[in-house]
Amino acid sequence: MSEKQLRKDIRKVQLEMLIKLDEVCETNGLRYYLAFGTCLGALRHKGFIPWDDDIDVLMPYVDAKRLIELKDQFGERYFVQSKETDSDYRSIAMRIRDTETTCIERDEVDLNINKGIYIDVYPFYECSSNRIIRTKDILLSHLLKVLVNNRPPVNHGVILATVSKVVLKLFSDANRKKTIVKIEERLGSVKGKEILDYYGQDITLFSAISYPKEWFTEPKKLEFEGLYFDGATEPEKYMQKRYGDYMKLPPVDNRIVHHTYIIIDPYKSFKEYESSR
Repeated sequence: MSEKQLRKDIRKVQLEMLIKLDEVCETNGLRYYLAFGTCLGALRHKGFIPWDDDIDVLMPYVDAKRLIELKDQFGERYFVQSKETDSDYRSIAMRIRDTETTCIERDEVDLNINKGIYIDVYPFYECSSNRIIRTKDILLSHLLKVLVNNRPPVNHGVILATVSKVVLKLFSDANRKKTIVKIEERLGSVKGKEILDYYGQDITLFSAISYPKEWFTEPKKLEFEGLYFDGATEPEKYMQKRYGDYMKLPPVDNRIVHHTYIIIDPYKSFKEYESSR
C-alpha cells in the first residue's frame, strides 16, 4: 500500500471520530472548537493541512470533563481517554481513541493504555487578568503535568527531565494525587475575560497565549473535508493571534509531520500487536 493511501485511511478514521464527537456534543449541549492546525486547515485548505496527520479540538474545561460521564455514548468502538478512564495514561489533555486501530508513539510504547488512532481534546480555562496570578497558575500547570506524568518526560531535553526527577522525589504517591486534585480545582475555578490552554505550543515556562473569551462563545461552522464542524466564534482572529499570517504557506522544509509514531495502522487493533509481543 502506498504512503498516500495510508495517510488517506488514517485521516478517514480521525474524521469519523470527529463526526462522533460532534454528535455527542450536539446531543448534550457541549461546546467544542476546531483548534490549532485543524482550524488552520479548515480556513486555509477546507480540510486537513496536506502534510498534517492529526485533529485537535478545544473544549471548555467543564465540558471536556463531561465527556468522561458521557463515554458510553461514543459506542464500543470509541474510547474517551483521560487519566480518569485509563489509569496509566499520563497527560492532562484528553483523547478520543479508535479501539479497532493502532497508534503507538515513542513516549507511550511502554504504557498499558489504549493505543488506537486518536483525536486530541484540549481543555481550556478562563485566566486571571492579574499578571502575577496568571504566572502562578501557569507554573502550577507545569507542576500538574509533571505530577500526572509521574516520570521524567521523554524526548524533551535533559534539563526538563532532571527537574522532573527532583520534583517527583518531593511527593509521596498519596500527596502527588492530592496535589493533582487541588491544582485542577484551582485552574478550573479561575474567572476572567480571557481563556488559555495549558498544553502544547501555546505555553512556555512563564507565559501562555491567551484569547478573549468572546472569541470562544457561539461556534462558527467551518468547512472541513466536505463537512461542517464547530470553530471559534472569531476563527480568523484566533488564527491570526496563534500563527500570524496564517494564510501564507510555510517554507517547504517546515511542511513535515511532528509526531513520533512507532506503529500506526488504521486496519488492525493495537490489541493484536500487543498480544503478539
